[in-house]
Amino acid sequence: MMIPGSFFVDKIQIFSIIFSLFIFFFIFSLVKNKRIREEYSLLWFALSLFLLYLSFDRFAIDRLGQLFGVAYSPSVLTLLTTGFTFLLLIHLTVVVTRLSEQSKELIQEMGLSRCGPAEKSSELLVIVPSYNEEENIAQVIEDLTSIEIPLDIVVINDGSMDNTSHVARSGKRVLVIDLPKNLGIGGAVQTGFKYAERNNYNFAVQFDGDGQHIAGEIPKLLEALKGPQKAGMVIGSRFLESRQGYRSTFPRRIGIRLFQTVNSLLIGQRVTDNTSGFRAYDRRAIEFLARYYPHDYPEPEAVILLGRNGFRVAEVFTVMRCRQGGGSSIAGIIGVYYMIKVLLAILMTALRKPVPGGRNGRCRG
Repeated sequence: MMIPGSFFVDKIQIFSIIFSLFIFFFIFSLVKNKRIREEYSLLWFALSLFLLYLSFDRFAIDRLGQLFGVAYSPSVLTLLTTGFTFLLLIHLTVVVTRLSEQSKELIQEMGLSRCGPAEKSSELLVIVPSYNEEENIAQVIEDLTSIEIPLDIVVINDGSMDNTSHVARSGKRVLVIDLPKNLGIGGAVQTGFKYAERNNYNFAVQFDGDGQHIAGEIPKLLEALKGPQKAGMVIGSRFLESRQGYRSTFPRRIGIRLFQTVNSLLIGQRVTDNTSGFRAYDRRAIEFLARYYPHDYPEPEAVILLGRNGFRVAEVFTVMRCRQGGGSSIAGIIGVYYMIKVLLAILMTALRKPVPGGRNGRCRG
């Protein structure tokens, strides 16, 4: 077919133009009817317009091939399709990440809203994140209530599939926050920080629900927290003195040594036990971490986050037990994945600018 005074158009061009216009107006209709948000439609509009350009210009592929130095011009379509696919996947990853963060906050707020009014009896809150700890949680609560210092206990039941919540509620002086879905250790601990912040606790202790930590060691953490070091976080370390009472497996010790070297270099503070979940925090650290606590397995990353934002990190030697029941969630090949992921998170945290709300700034409400 020849259009007078214009250029040659064959059947495939006609079909291609019709298809490109269909894609464009189909996306337009979805956006207009609020089936797709505007920000998510931009890539599709760009694709439809590009297809329209290819449909009108018979020699576009040849020109693009010369531009990119491709010997076989039709390969340009494969290159462009691959590029578009990568852009789309990156865009979807950004969207999923945002939705994941929003979902986490919604689940946390659901749990906090159901826990009822606080009965505060101390300035110290012990946060016990628990997932499927039916075998251990009763002994953990008994251990915490046996020490003489005044404290409040909140068990964050992180979507457990067993009777963790029921067993925990049977304990004395215990508040249980039930998260409707499992968020992982980071989301569960951050829920405890949010509860501590909203109820104006001056100190918080993170205490695992698997029976490894010993309540009688808490005064050591508090003494260091209130001491002359002005630490925002004090870590109960297994490695400052002789390793009595607890010994990790060989692969775990390798990972612990690796985190020790990397974190100490990045923040200029020697931290021997970056993976310890036995920690105490002051009021400023509570406020900060209620907003910015890392996800997944966050202990090593939290050291970098606090160090980079002006908080002093201190350690005291504490004795720990072996896990009293159940199994670790990072055993085997998952442990390798965990190390790679955490090392990447540590590096990214170290490269980011300090966030508002650190030691040198006021936390935003």
